[in-house]
Amino acid sequence: MKHTVLTLVILTLISSYAITQETNSTLYKDNPEIIKLIKAIKPGEMIQLPKFDIAPAEALKYHPTFKNGPGVRDYCNKIVYAPDRKSGMYCGANHGVPHRLNDVWEFHLGSNTWNLICPPGKNATKLRGHANKLKKNPEDKESMEKIKVWYTGVVMKDGYLQDKANGGPVRPWHTWDGITYDVRAKTLYWNVLDTQNFTGKNQKNNIHQKKIRTFAKYSNQDSNELIKRLKPASSMYIYDPEKKRWKRQQGEGPFPLMRSMGGTIHYIPDIDKTIFYICAGNMPGGYTEGMWTYDSKTNKWENLIVGSKVRNLVHKDKVAPGEELQVAYSSVDKKLVAVQKNSTFIYDFKTNTWSRGAQRESFGHDAKSTFDYDSSTDQFLLLARKGTNQWAKSLLAMYSYDIKTNKWQKTEMPLLKDNTGAKWKQFGNCYAGYYEPTHQVFVLYGKSKSGVMVYRHKK
Repeated sequence: MKHTVLTLVILTLISSYAITQETNSTLYKDNPEIIKLIKAIKPGEMIQLPKFDIAPAEALKYHPTFKNGPGVRDYCNKIVYAPDRKSGMYCGANHGVPHRLNDVWEFHLGSNTWNLICPPGKNATKLRGHANKLKKNPEDKESMEKIKVWYTGVVMKDGYLQDKANGGPVRPWHTWDGITYDVRAKTLYWNVLDTQNFTGKNQKNNIHQKKIRTFAKYSNQDSNELIKRLKPASSMYIYDPEKKRWKRQQGEGPFPLMRSMGGTIHYIPDIDKTIFYICAGNMPGGYTEGMWTYDSKTNKWENLIVGSKVRNLVHKDKVAPGEELQVAYSSVDKKLVAVQKNSTFIYDFKTNTWSRGAQRESFGHDAKSTFDYDSSTDQFLLLARKGTNQWAKSLLAMYSYDIKTNKWQKTEMPLLKDNTGAKWKQFGNCYAGYYEPTHQVFVLYGKSKSGVMVYRHKK
């Protein structure tokens, strides 16, 4: 009996050790030289790492621009940290140039490597080119055939229109601030905005059904029959790194409309739910969306604040953000902070209320600035330009926000130079970025062909 108990104890310890080792393991091996450079960064300093690596080697076959990583996608400045993978995950489609894809990348700082973890499917930029030619000349048979060939890579399957290659969205758009990583579910969420949930006289605004009709036209199928196969769903897509495929979030309603541009989705670890927020007039229904939470455990959405109330909070009371916002969450204060234009807004989960924070000189915009929370200093960091609009020409600077004092502070950045001697402000007009808690640094990926910028904040 003693031997049996001892054996069970040993087996339990071995099992626990194996689980711990698996949890603490990393997908990517650190490069000692890169780690040495990162550790040497002093508080308040920024460095540029050497040119990053691209993995796998065959990533370049999908598009020639992949030699420089994913590239900063239009209106896609948000990279989300995945703690179990120790990497920043990134996706989103350009407006058109040089491509419009549904791929997924992740940057591993310790090895200084961009990893393509979901190869792209169909490039919507090519489709637009063929469609434009056909529009100018309806008798252009060559363009018609090319469009038909393009749509052979698309299928109506599992209750939604999808890319055959990876299950992802067809002809996707930007992310704005609409991506996040669910730490418990270990999945990436992308608010694609191809809604299917307008009803009544507004059904004409259902983007997913429009895409199905176009697909049916060029694949010689009955669009009405295809639409009947649609399953109830939101327009949030879920990427599973283990399965290496996207899927549309399907289940039991109600669902947010998810049509208007410039909103946010953000996973909140303390409640193990993802919030969705939008108040925008750029698309039908944008002022009636409201604020929601998604629970991956139950696969259900819940409306936190109805759209009409959110609209009043934004336009009447002026205590909540409008469109083109960026958000970050403080696990210390249990509050969500949003930056929009020159304003700051704070959402309190305990009271389910929005309030207004301090104004600042820098302009927050999802296509121009980069925003995240620094857990090592309990500060919110915003890389932005001084000005009152997104076209400000001033030098980029780092602004830090202390939620306890409700004060913003500007951090003067050293004018670092790249190999050509150009000031780093000239690398590009925006950066995609995220806070990396393992090394306690802010990672910034720009349009330069050189390496990423790494900043350590000084409180």
